[in-house]
Amino acid sequence: MDSACLVGRVHPVLLLAAFGDFSRDESERLKDLSTLLHRFSCRHRYIDYFAAEAAAENLAKMLMMRFGKEALRHFRFTAIPRGGWIILGMLSYILNLRPEQLIAERSGGGPDFEALVIVDDCALSGVRFRQFLGKIDDAKVIFCPLFAPAELCRAIEDAEPRVEACISAENLYDFAPERLGEGYSQWCAAQRERRGSYGYWDGIPEHIAFSWCEPQTKYWNTETERYEASWNLVPPQLCLKQRCSAGNPELADEGGLDGLTLVADGPGPLRVADRVLWTQIDSAIAVARMPEDAARTTPCFRLEGTAADMWRCVLEHGTLEGAESALLLRYDVEPVTLRHDLAAFVSDLENNGVLTRR
Repeated sequence: MDSACLVGRVHPVLLLAAFGDFSRDESERLKDLSTLLHRFSCRHRYIDYFAAEAAAENLAKMLMMRFGKEALRHFRFTAIPRGGWIILGMLSYILNLRPEQLIAERSGGGPDFEALVIVDDCALSGVRFRQFLGKIDDAKVIFCPLFAPAELCRAIEDAEPRVEACISAENLYDFAPERLGEGYSQWCAAQRERRGSYGYWDGIPEHIAFSWCEPQTKYWNTETERYEASWNLVPPQLCLKQRCSAGNPELADEGGLDGLTLVADGPGPLRVADRVLWTQIDSAIAVARMPEDAARTTPCFRLEGTAADMWRCVLEHGTLEGAESALLLRYDVEPVTLRHDLAAFVSDLENNGVLTRR
């Protein structure tokens, strides 16, 4: 969406909107992204290194309770790149694994090793695990994602005879049933058809991000009929991968880093209303009063020419008198005429809930 303008404000209401002329498919994509943002704001997991260590300790305890400390000495351990290796490094210290128990090559088990433990930082659908599993020939496998939906773990155990256990340190909550309501079953059927032989489970797990990376979320593009990358939500200062991408554009994911315009109140007392966003598109000003419900539509005003100049001056000065003085320097017009037109312009925007006096 190269033509989209991303606009936000942080005070007094947290708002984010995309301005542009969007196709039907682009509008549907924006609705999906809006849902993702709202779900993220309501419930998400941010895992820093300290929290990851605590979860890894819990995972180690669960492995010892399930298999026993002695049995673990006869297991080999590997990881799904790249986040899995971070968790496996923690596990290796917690379980005091021997160097020969840690492998990078995916080869069959020897006589001294009874099972292969595959570690990852998270599992959301099981796609990466299925791909990894197809490259190994071990007869007994234990999958250990640090975070995963409990339903996904059960689905993997049911689908894969070689997987003796799928154990996660903490479960991720599935939003799908409550979000979709009566349409949940139909949605699941559509998802199963879309993913085909990829993955094991269809749901909407709570958003998770780590200090080192943010798992890539995806959305279904109805135009191309395939899954495509969605937004990253965690800021660079909280995520190593995002920070490296921001500092090194050549490392950024396809699409780059979108620019964001932050708007703020003027000096007042004549100001924009709390839920109003605006941006400049070419020489015009686009203004919209954002509804409480993001799913609702709202009219967008397009101010051009004199109206756009009036808008800029009102925001810059915050009073009719200040705006009038600034406009008189730009336009050769009688003061009384300008004063009348400016007052009518402001009154119209006040009546539409765009401007307010404080």
